[in-house]
Amino acid sequence: MILGFPRPRPWVGLDLLGGNYDGNPSWTVTRSAAQWFKLLVGTSGLTYSAHGRTYDAASSNPYWYHFPSLNVNAAGDLLVGFSGSRATEYIGAFFQGRKANGTWMNRPGLVQAGRGAWGSDRWGDYSATSSDPSNGSLWTVQEYADPAHDAPWGTWITQVGTNP
Repeated sequence: MILGFPRPRPWVGLDLLGGNYDGNPSWTVTRSAAQWFKLLVGTSGLTYSAHGRTYDAASSNPYWYHFPSLNVNAAGDLLVGFSGSRATEYIGAFFQGRKANGTWMNRPGLVQAGRGAWGSDRWGDYSATSSDPSNGSLWTVQEYADPAHDAPWGTWITQVGTNP
């Protein structure tokens, strides 16, 4: 059973950006977030260790964060790269880091602002984050809206030092 529904739904999956009403109580979302979970792998299975969420709680003109990717360096520092937009900003490339000790950056960093309208083509194919084994820095590759190209998007590559 899907949480919030009194009976099983006759379909598989859940459209998180849409609502559904069939006379029964229904749930939908008001905005999106980039979320991660840390699971420890042991001989007896997986154990929950930590989680984080990048979410804009602003009551007016909040950011919507979507299509995240993440990676962790050898020191345990985490970098999450993702797309973000809001009513007054085109889709841009963002990141947020977390130190191994659990300290977060204050808020997501915008590394490339969107440059125009995106349209209705696919989005999210180019989100990747990796660790540089030579120095512990983290890299993220993200899309941003850029109608100047044949495709209405560009790709931005960002290096974040060992102190994300």
